[in-house]
Amino acid sequence: MAVTLSAPNVTDAEVLSNLLTQTYRRINVTSDDGADDTRQYYETIRIKRAVPLILPRRGQLLES
Repeated sequence: MAVTLSAPNVTDAEVLSNLLTQTYRRINVTSDDGADDTRQYYETIRIKRAVPLILPRRGQLLES
């Protein structure tokens, strides 16, 4: 488990890398909500070689 505290104007994607480096274990899967459904978030998770489980935002089409 990793925890961080940030200002209201800081996005989850901006602090994700810091969260993922708080553990020495390999992270296989992340579970997130639709607010995290951004390219920056997916890119950070891809670099860490984890699988994102993010619900798309309401009304959003999935990209391939």
